[in-house]
Amino acid sequence: MTTVPTGVLWCALALAACGPLGRLGEGRLEATWTGSDHGRLSGRATAIWCPGAHIAQLTGMSGDTGVALLVHPADSLAPGRYPIVEPGSARTTAPAAALGLRLLGPNAVVGYQGASGALVIERVAAGRLSGRFESSAKVVVALAGTVKVAGRFQDVPLAPGDSACPP
Repeated sequence: MTTVPTGVLWCALALAACGPLGRLGEGRLEATWTGSDHGRLSGRATAIWCPGAHIAQLTGMSGDTGVALLVHPADSLAPGRYPIVEPGSARTTAPAAALGLRLLGPNAVVGYQGASGALVIERVAAGRLSGRFESSAKVVVALAGTVKVAGRFQDVPLAPGDSACPP
């Protein structure tokens, strides 16, 4: 069984900050969060499928803020409910998903990772994904803080991951 390191989710957000992975048509992701921090994101979204690692990576960005979902399906990517769990256990509990939220704070970039919740993929058709998610997320580093994150994604193009996929 291939293990995907927790850092893959954060690498996905960093890579997505450099721009979208191709322009197959614009998909959108909208999210809000409340708790120790609050805000919203509305921006372009991309998704890739990594057949070797057996994961899908969905990323939405706006400026320096980003949301990433790493989906670990049981077999193939299909509509359904995927529990959001901590990144380290998402692979071993497939079907499951991991969530990452990246924010630009007043003095530093702050990263949150999903601890619980659900991703619901409502549609996988014609190479596009649509769905919604809701998660409780905690700060990745020693700082205290949790947020509730909720959002939707619509008509996000799903492209082959190729070199963007983990080995």
